[in-house]
Amino acid sequence: MSYTAKVRELELNRKLHRMIVATRFMREELVRNGFDPGRIEIHPPVPRAGDPSVRSSFGDRNVILYAGQVIRGKGVDVLIESLAQVRAPFECYIFGDGNHRACCERLTRKLGLAGRIHFKGYVSPEEIGIYYSECSVVAVSSVWPEPFGAVGLEGMRYGLPVVAFDAGGIKEWLIDGYNGFLVPWMDRAAFGSRVEQLLRDKALARQMGEQGRGMIAEYYGFTHYIDALEKLFARVANQARRQLIA
Repeated sequence: MSYTAKVRELELNRKLHRMIVATRFMREELVRNGFDPGRIEIHPPVPRAGDPSVRSSFGDRNVILYAGQVIRGKGVDVLIESLAQVRAPFECYIFGDGNHRACCERLTRKLGLAGRIHFKGYVSPEEIGIYYSECSVVAVSSVWPEPFGAVGLEGMRYGLPVVAFDAGGIKEWLIDGYNGFLVPWMDRAAFGSRVEQLLRDKALARQMGEQGRGMIAEYYGFTHYIDALEKLFARVANQARRQLIA
C-alpha cells in the first residue's frame, strides 16, 4: 500500500464511531496516531476452538511447536538461534510458510539442527492438533510489535505453556511464570533457557499449561465475546440515535 493510500485510510478510520482492537497496545498505537481514545474499544479475539479431549502427553520426545508465517519479524530465525543453545533433546516443528523459509532452513543446517527442526509448511488445523497432543512447549518468537499473538492462545487452549518474547501486545495474555514465560526482547539465551526448563520439568510445563487453559475458559470465551459486542453495538446505536434527535 502506498503512503498516500495509508494516510487516506487513517483519515477515514478516524471518522468511525468505534474502532475495535484486541489489546491495550493496539489502543495506544491508535491514540499515538491521532485517534480519539473515547472511540476505541478493546475486545480480545476468541482463539480457534481446540478439541477438549486433547491432553498433551508431555512425553520424552520434547516436542516444540511453532505455528505461523515464516517471514521476517516473526522471528523464526531467532527461534532457531535460541534452540541451538538448548542441550536437552528436542524436536521442533515449524508449521507455516513464507518468503523467509529458505533462509531459515539454511540457518538450521548451518547450526547443525537439520535433524531436530522440521519445516512442515501449511497443514490443516486437524493435523496440527495431532502434534499438540505430543507437544511440551509452544514457541511464539515474534520480534516485531505483535498486535496480539493469537497463536499463543491456541496453544493455551490445548493446555500447553507458551514461551514468547516481550513484543507488542503479547504480555497482555502471557503472564510470566504463570502460563509460560515472557522473555526479554531478542534475548536468545533466555528464550532457549526457558524452553529447556519446561522440557526438563514436565510437571511445571503441565501446571502452566492447565493454568493457561483456565485463563482461556475465563477470559476468552465465545459467549463472553459476543455479549460484549452486542453491548457495544447497542451503546453506539443509542448514541447515534440521541445525536439525531438532538
